[in-house]
Amino acid sequence: MITVGVFGVRGIVGQLMLKQLEASPHAQDYKVLGFGRQDKPQKVDIAILCTDETVSPQLAPELKNYAKFVIDMSSYYRQKDGVPLVIPEINANTITKDTWLIASPNCTVTGLVLALNPLKKHYTLEEVFSSSYQAISGGGKKLLEEFEKPNSLYRANCVPLIGSIKDNGFTSEELKGIYEAKKILGLPDLRVFSHTVRVPVMVSHGLTITLRAKEEFDMQTLPDILRSQKGVILDGKVYTNKEVEGRGEAFISRLRQDIEDKRVIHFWCVCDNLLKGAALNGRQIADYLFEEFFND
Repeated sequence: MITVGVFGVRGIVGQLMLKQLEASPHAQDYKVLGFGRQDKPQKVDIAILCTDETVSPQLAPELKNYAKFVIDMSSYYRQKDGVPLVIPEINANTITKDTWLIASPNCTVTGLVLALNPLKKHYTLEEVFSSSYQAISGGGKKLLEEFEKPNSLYRANCVPLIGSIKDNGFTSEELKGIYEAKKILGLPDLRVFSHTVRVPVMVSHGLTITLRAKEEFDMQTLPDILRSQKGVILDGKVYTNKEVEGRGEAFISRLRQDIEDKRVIHFWCVCDNLLKGAALNGRQIADYLFEEFFND
């Protein structure tokens, strides 16, 4: 049995992380401890930080003395050199026994890269354009409380501003999508174009995706290539944000080839931002660590 510590246990992701660990196939092998912001850390085998980008950089270095592995769910370490940014179905092999800190990616990026990963093995991917339709819960408790106000800007409205606006005009959320996708896929030359929008849906983020490759897409084999990716569902049904709430896969629909350019495809991808976009992915990283480094 190993000890797993969940830090930031009172937040939305922290609470879901506890439930995910209970649902893990290795649940019987985990002793789970929960820590609030004021609680003193204890010795654990795996620490999972369900904290934001202001808390994680303070807590993670301290936990290096208490844990063999630290999984950070915030954005702070995702682009740091030497810190693997991991979706286990794609790049778990970037973790070694000497990796003490692992980052879990942005909730919107998750669906995008799960869709692109199987394609990169068959095509030379050149450009991807995405617009997101992101749920209120992605903004955490503060935005959920704001949404409940009668005069909230987010009620019955679409708000094309998520995160802070940077000097180049992009928001912090859009920049996460650009740089994290490149890192996870191992495609530094892939051109990623991102626009993010908050919509009045409680759970699940949707993406419209347009992808250009060097070669023409074969629409006969393309669906099977996408289905070959673990964690992707493509079954002919059109999925909405509400329908995939509580499910752990990325759902692809509306797959079609461009009318004028056979090197271009368009599709819709949606996944639960709180599960595969956050708590489930973090738990799957913990499961991988257990299987590879603790399960003798």
